[in-house]
Amino acid sequence: MIFCVEDDGGIRNLMLYTLNASGFETKGFADSAEFWEGVEAEKPDLILLDIMLPGEDGISVLKKLRADAAACD
Repeated sequence: MIFCVEDDGGIRNLMLYTLNASGFETKGFADSAEFWEGVEAEKPDLILLDIMLPGEDGISVLKKLRADAAACD
């Protein structure tokens, strides 16, 4: 499962379409709040993360993901 976090709907839809057409399973999220809800339900294999998101930015999301990964090691 590939998660795509992108606030621009056109870009997000293009990324999801291209990945799906290439045989990948995807889910798209418009902001970090939606993303965190998605992560609670399912762990992705790959995350495509926009840096400039509204609210919590992508760098902050990445830091939290890395901190969680370090805690699990």
